[in-house]
Amino acid sequence: MRTLPLAEALAIADSALHQRILDADDLHAAAHQLRGPHRRRIQHIVALADGRAESVLESALRAILIEAGIDGFEPQVAVRDEEFSARVDLGHRKLRIALEADGFEHHSARQDLVKDCRRHVNLSIRGWTLLRFSWEDVMYDRDWVVEAVGRSCGRPPLTKPFLHAA
Repeated sequence: MRTLPLAEALAIADSALHQRILDADDLHAAAHQLRGPHRRRIQHIVALADGRAESVLESALRAILIEAGIDGFEPQVAVRDEEFSARVDLGHRKLRIALEADGFEHHSARQDLVKDCRRHVNLSIRGWTLLRFSWEDVMYDRDWVVEAVGRSCGRPPLTKPFLHAA
C-alpha cells in the first residue's frame, strides 16, 4: 500500500476484508500503529477499504471514482421490491445510478447475456440508470469512465468528443 496506485492498493485492502483474512478493526489498528514514510497514505487507503467489494475490478472502479472526487457510490447496493431483487457492484442510492464492473469470465455464455438484459430492464423500470464498464474501460480508459459517471451524476461535460468508438 505504500507505493501501489490507489486502485491496486484498495483492491488488496478490500480483498483482505472480503476474504476475512483481516477484519476491519485489525486493519485499522495496524494502520494506526504505522510510523514512517507513507503512513498517511496507508491510513487513507485503510479508511476507504470495504469488504463488500467482490472483485478487483469493482475496487479499481471505486478507486477511479474516489480519485475523481465522485462521491456517493457504495459497493454491493441492494435494489429490492416485491417483484425484484438484485445487487449492483456500486450504487448511488440517492441518484439511483448503478455501476457494474463486468469481466468476461462471468459474462461469456448466452444465458449470461439473457440474465443481464433482464436485470438491466428490471433496474431501468425501477428508475435506476445502469452503467456497465468492461475490464478494458476500467483499466485502460479511466478518463472515459470518469466522464460517463460524472455525466450520469449531472456533472458538466469535461471532454469532447465523449463517445469512443468500440
